[in-house]
Amino acid sequence: MDVRFVETLLAAVEEGSLAAAARRQGITAAAAAQRIAALEAGLRVPLLVRDGRHMAATPDCEALLPDLRQMVALKAGLAGRLAQEQLGGRLRLGAVSTALSDFGPTVVQQLEAEAPAVELALIPAASEAVFRQFEDGALDAALIVAPPFVLPKTMQFDVLAKQPVGFVRSLEQGAGSNVPYLVYSRSSWGGAACWQALMSQMSEPQVRCEMDAVEIIAQMVEDGLGQSVLPQWGGLARHHGGLAFEAIPGAVRDVGLLTWRREARRPAIRLLRQCLGIEAA
Repeated sequence: MDVRFVETLLAAVEEGSLAAAARRQGITAAAAAQRIAALEAGLRVPLLVRDGRHMAATPDCEALLPDLRQMVALKAGLAGRLAQEQLGGRLRLGAVSTALSDFGPTVVQQLEAEAPAVELALIPAASEAVFRQFEDGALDAALIVAPPFVLPKTMQFDVLAKQPVGFVRSLEQGAGSNVPYLVYSRSSWGGAACWQALMSQMSEPQVRCEMDAVEIIAQMVEDGLGQSVLPQWGGLARHHGGLAFEAIPGAVRDVGLLTWRREARRPAIRLLRQCLGIEAA
């Protein structure tokens, strides 16, 4: 049984029309009808019936639909497995914005040079959101702040940068200034570490606003709207020359790459790790 014919049948059932199924698959309506006819001849039962203006599955077809859908899913799974064994296919990399700024250009350049057949998808979001997407299988790897809990043994986290956490002020502001604080969201993993560092230095800081947007906070500090406690990511010095950074002793934010241990030998993951300077496991 040709799986392409099965895909056409499923499309016709979902769309309620042979013409719509044909458009979805990029074939003619006549070709779609021929595929359905071939399936009906092979199975020796009618599969579609007209229901008013729409096409609907016959009772025999309804009984077969679970198995037919499983057949199509199996084909997709085999294609995905083959892509995983080659330097091709799609690589979905989630990342916090600062990690994307620091490591994204290197990843893009090296993958383009060494694996042009890999389709790289970069998905920016907060660390917790990226982690959940990775955990749910929507991402292949993640550049995030170190999770504040013990990871399952099925996952691997490789630290790429230990970023000092400290006071960030405009050059016009002096240390110990009474300017209010622009707080890196305490509900985020990185922000929680920054808040703890700030609280180790004072008990009741004056808070002007709170947000989960490190680059915007840095820009607002540079514009004179407040001071902050932030991690010293690479882009801070590159893009904010009007800021001074004063490290808080012992305060650090770890940023790294999260992958599945079971995919350690997948070519695209191995190459990603090489791009980031991570030694082979």
